Amino acid sequence: LCNLPPQDIMRARVCRKWRLAARNTIVPMTGFKVDCARQYNAMEAMATSLPNLQQLELNRLDSPEEHKYNDGEGPYAAEAARTALHITHDIGIVSNFTKLIDLTICGAPLNGRYPVLFNNFPLLERIEISNCSGLIWHLDDLANFSSLKDFHSEGTPVEGNINCLRVLKDTLESISIGETLIGRHRIEGNLMDLADFPCLKELFMFTLDLVTGDIRDIGENDFPMLEELEISCCAAIIGDQHFSFQRISDVPDFMNDVHHLLKRDIMNNRCQWTLAEDTSPDWYEPEVSNEDDGIPGPPFDIGLVQVGPRLGWAWGSHEYVGDDSPFDSCEINWLDPEPDNDSSDYETYIQELQTIEGGNNFFNSLNQVSQINFYRGYRQPPTEEEYRRLCRAMDFQQS
Repeated sequence: LCNLPPQDIMRARVCRKWRLAARNTIVPMTGFKVDCARQYNAMEAMATSLPNLQQLELNRLDSPEEHKYNDGEGPYAAEAARTALHITHDIGIVSNFTKLIDLTICGAPLNGRYPVLFNNFPLLERIEISNCSGLIWHLDDLANFSSLKDFHSEGTPVEGNINCLRVLKDTLESISIGETLIGRHRIEGNLMDLADFPCLKELFMFTLDLVTGDIRDIGENDFPMLEELEISCCAAIIGDQHFSFQRISDVPDFMNDVHHLLKRDIMNNRCQWTLAEDTSPDWYEPEVSNEDDGIPGPPFDIGLVQVGPRLGWAWGSHEYVGDDSPFDSCEINWLDPEPDNDSSDYETYIQELQTIEGGNNFFNSLNQVSQINFYRGYRQPPTEEEYRRLCRAMDFQQS
């Protein structure tokens, strides 16, 4: 029986012997999705007949009638009133599946706190909670999952302190906290609270406005196993992927400070750093011209550039007045020294460098087509006066 999916095992229970066998069977990792009243009824039967289910997905209960799970502790009053006449199902039966390894809760009609979802699965290795706007839960709730490796939350507000996750320090391999559908996350703490997690390979954090930190604090021995880092729209974390600088002069020191982190290439293809449009005294308006002029905007965006083994960065602009234009780059500011001429990478490096210096297209870390032409000779954005002069010169050449 252990080689059959759940539905086939249930159908195989044709006698007492087979029913006992089914009850003792460890069901293989085959997803069982509860997305309608009929599937809920099947889950209800499996709770006693097939309790060793390892993978379960609770979805919306799509049916002609209105269905929901019973309200939890401290439910939202307005939602409870709106759904008072809905057909109600007992979510508590999931507690029978004590061998669960993988639990997904996606869009399930929940309202309030449900300790039953967090207190009965000692073997759980993966949990995903998404698009459950009525579910109230806390990062502390994960503490009972002593084997948890993968935690994913999206579309569902979460509260707590990321320091709560330290009880899972030795098992967590992936943490992903995405945007919410309604409201905001109320998660506090500091990015570096996770720095010594020995198994953590993936860290994705979105719109965690109360979490503080600075990617410059990430040392060479921090996050030792991390392969992917994405920190987006986290306003209190300096250096998140949409971070905006106040002054042009702040950037060189910042790039040197994060050089060792960029060499690990765990976030390079996500960095969209720029000069702050609303608050930087160095920012100025782009030149106004006809769409066909192809005059680039001021180079207030930052692109990372990898040429052979050598890493660098450059200011540039990917917004022309016209459309479909490449990232117009300033000269590259190198972070790494030039490779030795007897190294295996040297020939490739020289070929790629000659392509760039010749004004030909190349790709930055965001996979944007780039070229050094309009801003040739500039290693940082020109002053507004210099920029206007370049624009006038281009207009003159075109006329």
